Amino acid sequence: MDQLKNKTLKGLMYLGMGKGAAKLISFVNTLILARLLTPEDYGLMAIVMVIVGFIGFFNEIGLGAAIKHRAEISAQELNGAFCLAVLISSALYGALYLASPWLADYFGYAELAGMLAVVSLTFIIGALSTVPDALLAREMRFKVYAGIEFAMILLQCVVTLVLAWLGFKAWSLVWGFIAAQSFRSICLFLSSSWLPSRIGDMRAAMGLMKFGAAVTYSRITWYLYNSAKTPIITKVLGASAMGVYSMASTLATLPTQYITSLVIQTSVPLFARMQKEPERLDNALRRLTSGIALLSFPIFLGMGLSAAELVPVVLGDNWLEVVPILQVLCVIGLVKSVDPLITQAFFSIGKPSITASYTTLCAVTIPLSVYIGVVNGGLMGAAYALLISYPLSSVYLFVQARRHLHFSLRRYFKALQTPLEAALFMCAAVWLTAWFCYQQLQLTAVAVLLVKVVTGVLSYGVYLIYVRKDGLRDCHEVLLELGIKAEKLKRWPFSRLAD
Repeated sequence: MDQLKNKTLKGLMYLGMGKGAAKLISFVNTLILARLLTPEDYGLMAIVMVIVGFIGFFNEIGLGAAIKHRAEISAQELNGAFCLAVLISSALYGALYLASPWLADYFGYAELAGMLAVVSLTFIIGALSTVPDALLAREMRFKVYAGIEFAMILLQCVVTLVLAWLGFKAWSLVWGFIAAQSFRSICLFLSSSWLPSRIGDMRAAMGLMKFGAAVTYSRITWYLYNSAKTPIITKVLGASAMGVYSMASTLATLPTQYITSLVIQTSVPLFARMQKEPERLDNALRRLTSGIALLSFPIFLGMGLSAAELVPVVLGDNWLEVVPILQVLCVIGLVKSVDPLITQAFFSIGKPSITASYTTLCAVTIPLSVYIGVVNGGLMGAAYALLISYPLSSVYLFVQARRHLHFSLRRYFKALQTPLEAALFMCAAVWLTAWFCYQQLQLTAVAVLLVKVVTGVLSYGVYLIYVRKDGLRDCHEVLLELGIKAEKLKRWPFSRLAD
C-alpha cells in the first residue's frame, strides 16, 4: 500500500472525526444563538470579521504556506519567519486599533470601534503559532489538528452561549472568538516540538516571502470576492439585512467549510509530494473531487429543498427572510465545494500566479456584480448576482487547468457524474414526497422536514447502491485503504459490488 496515500487517508479520517464533531456542535450552537441574538448582532460581527479577516492576510505574508510547501527548511528560516510574523502582526494591530473609530463612523455603528480593537488582538495571537502550525501540517499530524479543532470549537460555543445568555449581545461573539483563537495558538505551540531558539535572522526568512507573497496575494483576492458582499450589503441595506444574509451564508457554507476544507488541509502536503508526477496528481485530484461531491451535493440540494421548513423550525419565524437567500446559495455551493482543489493543484506544481490571476478576476467581477444586484434587487439581487458571476468566473480556472495540468474536462466531469445523478434523483424523490405530504396528508412543517430528510437519505443511498455503484465502489476502496479488513466489507451494502 502506498504509504503516502495511507497517511493521507488516515489524516482525512482523523480530521473528519474531529471536524465533524466540531461542526455539529457549532451548528447546534448557531441554532441556539439565533434565538438569543438578533440579525443586527450577527451583522455587526460579520462586519468585524470581514475587516479583521482581510487585514489578517497580511499578518504573516504567507510564511506559513511557504513553510508547508518547502521540501527542506533551516532553523534560521524558521526563527526568522517567527520574528517577522510577530513584528508584522504587532504593526497591523496598532494600525487597526487607530483606524477602528473611523471605520465605526463609516458604517454608522459606534459599537464597532471597541469590537474591532478587541478582535484585532488575534493578529498577534495567531502570529505566535505561525511556525508551529506549519510544521504540524508538514508532518501530517492530523490527529493533533483534529483534537485541537474539536476542543477549540467547544470552548468557543460555551463562552459565546454563556455570554449571550447573560445579555452581552454581539460582544458574546467577540469574546468567544478571542477565547477560541487563544486556545488554538497555545495548543499548537505545546503540540509542536519546535521552539524559537533565538532572535531570528529576518534575512533568512526572506526566501520564504517570495512564494509566500504570491500565496498571500491569491488569498487576499479570494477573500475580497468572498467577503466584499458584507460591506456592500451593510452600507446599502444596513446591518440587519447583513445579519439575514450572514445567517443564510452560514447555513449554506457548512458543507463547504467542513468537507472541502477538510480535504484541502490533507491535500496540500499530498499534492506537494506529487508535483513531479502529473498523472498521479490528476488522479488524486479527481478522486478527491468525486469524494467531496458525493458528500456535499446531496447536502446542498437537500438543504435548498428543505429551506422552507428548516429555517422556521430551527431558527424561528424572525429568520424567514433567510429562506430564498439560502436556496440560491445552496445552488452556488455545488460549484464552490469542488473547484478549490484545482487552485491547490496549481500551488503544488509551483504556479501560484495562475491562482492569483483567477482570484484577481473574481475579485473584480464578483463584487461588481453583487453591488449591481444589491442596488437593483436587494438581498435576492445579491444572491442571483453570485449565482451568475461565480460559475462564469470558474470557466477561466478550467481553461488554465487544461493548459498546465494533466487535466481533462471529460475525466473531471465524469468524476462528478455519479454524485450529481444521485443528488438529482434524491431531489425528485424529496419534491414528490413533500407535495404528497402537503396536498394529501396536510402535515406540519416539523413533520414534513423529517419526512424530507428521511426520504432524501434513503433515495440517495438507493441510487448509489442499486442504480449506480461507482460511488459505492469509491467508498469501498477508501475504507480498504484506511485499514478496514476486506472481510468486514463483504457485508451489505458492499456485497452489491459482487453482483
